[in-house]
Amino acid sequence: MPPFGRPKKDLKQRSLADAFGISQCSNQLHISENEVYDQVDGDHESDSAELLEEEPTSKRYKRTFKSKWKMKFPWAYAVKDCNGVERIKCSWCVKFKRETPFAKDGSTTLQVSALNIHATSEAHKVSLQFLEGERKQSTLPITKHVELMVDAQKGRIISVIENMYFVAIHDLPLEVYKSICDLNRYKNTPHMPLTDEYSAYTNTTSGKEFLEAAKEVYWRKLKDEIFQSPYYSLLLDESTDRTMVQHLIVYITYLTNEGRGPCATKFIHLLQIKDGTSQSMYDAVISLLADMNLSMTKLVGFGSDGASSMRGIREGLSAKLRRHAPHLLDIHCIAHREALAANDASSYFEELQAIDKFANKIYSWLGKSTKRHGELKELMESFQITRLEVLQIHHIRWLSRGKVMERLVTLMPALLRDWELVEKKMYEMATIFQVQFCIHLLADVLIELNKLNQKFQEDHVDITSIGTTLDITISLLQKRFLRGTFGAGAMHTSSFLSKTQKGTLEFADCTGIVHVHELRFESLPKSQRSGTLDDCIILGKGFVMKVIDSLNARFTDLPIFNAAKFFSPRNYYEDMDDRESQTRRWLTCLCEKFSGGGLLFVDNIKCMGEMDEFICTIHKSYPKKHMFGAWDLCGGEIEWFERFPCLMQLWQAILVIPASTAVCERGFSKLNRIKNDDRSKLSLKTLDMLMFLSLSAPHALNEVDWDAIYDEWKEMKNRKPLPL
Repeated sequence: MPPFGRPKKDLKQRSLADAFGISQCSNQLHISENEVYDQVDGDHESDSAELLEEEPTSKRYKRTFKSKWKMKFPWAYAVKDCNGVERIKCSWCVKFKRETPFAKDGSTTLQVSALNIHATSEAHKVSLQFLEGERKQSTLPITKHVELMVDAQKGRIISVIENMYFVAIHDLPLEVYKSICDLNRYKNTPHMPLTDEYSAYTNTTSGKEFLEAAKEVYWRKLKDEIFQSPYYSLLLDESTDRTMVQHLIVYITYLTNEGRGPCATKFIHLLQIKDGTSQSMYDAVISLLADMNLSMTKLVGFGSDGASSMRGIREGLSAKLRRHAPHLLDIHCIAHREALAANDASSYFEELQAIDKFANKIYSWLGKSTKRHGELKELMESFQITRLEVLQIHHIRWLSRGKVMERLVTLMPALLRDWELVEKKMYEMATIFQVQFCIHLLADVLIELNKLNQKFQEDHVDITSIGTTLDITISLLQKRFLRGTFGAGAMHTSSFLSKTQKGTLEFADCTGIVHVHELRFESLPKSQRSGTLDDCIILGKGFVMKVIDSLNARFTDLPIFNAAKFFSPRNYYEDMDDRESQTRRWLTCLCEKFSGGGLLFVDNIKCMGEMDEFICTIHKSYPKKHMFGAWDLCGGEIEWFERFPCLMQLWQAILVIPASTAVCERGFSKLNRIKNDDRSKLSLKTLDMLMFLSLSAPHALNEVDWDAIYDEWKEMKNRKPLPL
């Protein structure tokens, strides 16, 4: 019979129960126990390996981790260090690398109280929040999961975007993109794709998508800037590329910072047109302005090269635009006008046309002959002339004629000696006095016109300086060639006349030998003038007078440009009465031009009422500033708009008036560099995109918004998570 009462449990049974944590609720495991153990590094021993213990027989009790604690603390687990000392660690804090003993070496306090303290600690709560966030992500839609997976490769994708952007802004062939990626991968550049497979986005097709995203980002920014500008002007030019496709290039001049910042001129679009008629260009421009949501009432100026399709009185593009904007100011590019004035003057003199042909004949004579180039090089060294090449006159390049003549003057000692030895016909032509006279005369006159032209080719020409610059050039020409001794002060002409007083040209080489060339005073073929010195001087004076007359005839809009000096305090008279009458004339001229049409802000009475205080304030505040400089100081001040609302709005309109379309010519030069013979099959979309990034997007890589480009690229279509 068993003893009366409850049987005693075996000691070994009790230790097994304690060791394995067996109880009535032992089968109710915490929901996150298995999840957590799947995520914890396998650097600890399993709890199931815990040794069975007998109840201690000694007075000292050895503490150990109890598996039953995991029911309340599912994140806790035991590890042993190298010395066999048991410690407790937290799987959650280990995973998220929290700064707590339970995440580092482990806690040596093997007590429930230590676990309770850790469970209420801030570090453990943060780990719990991270874990809950991961659980929520597991329930996201599949599209969100794909987006997160793509974002995980964001650093590598931005790296290849940077490579493709670099290719675009430096006008490199698109095929170079993959080579640059390969080079960066070879150099172990951080965040580069690890492979060059198609999925690594290092192919040209993916590169074009990057460029399309970059263009879209900066195109939106540019449209917003222009839309916020109170006024804008169009600069247009039409040309045919090397594949005989007709294009219309469009630039817009506007005010930044919502009309209170400096003036800017940006490339907008390269439009393909059916033909060169004004109607096709008009349709393309109207469609573009509608796409940009720009009002025609804000259109102030229209700049072109002066072609009949652009400036025709009845059916030109400017005439069609003026039907929508009666106030439109039509500007013929001042750089074109100056070049045309020089050509007009030359066309009156057969002798000067013969000089042009002779200059191009010299270029053709040298050609690609290695022997002739070698002989000329030796002679240049003999005469201590810096090695230079003979240039060719290009009729479509404004500055080529003056540079060609100046180069011929410099190379003349070597050329004459070379022709004297091997080319008698060229030598006979070059030793005619009239030929040498015209070459030196053209070099001097065209040098001054080239200086004027270069001034007119700036991106933002101060229209208040155009009249002054023209006056200076005309005064110099008059002083040197029409008053006093002919050629006095002209570098090349005065030197030539001084050397040829004896009828010879003499040049000494580096050895001291003087080479003498006899000049013949005879007329050129088809010339009606004799070749005497007096006749040559008459020819020279006639040419200079024609240049001056052509300049005056082609710049009939100088009154408007001069009237803009109203906003240029450095052009004011010091005397108060003179200053008042002068500025009143200028303002009257501006009001007459802009008071009609859509510019309703130009109220003559209000402008005149604001004039006295405006002139006094700007003259006292910024007496030495030109129009742009004064605007930089006044445009950002709200006080000026509050005190002079009408005049400040008129100033804004004057600032965006275009003076030159040289920027359009530079745009076509960019087009020819991009669409060269090797890349002649570029589509219009790709060509326009490359030109926009090269001309209107930032070139400093640290100023590019890479995150915005990445986000735009990601939203262009559904992306697949590809291993990079």
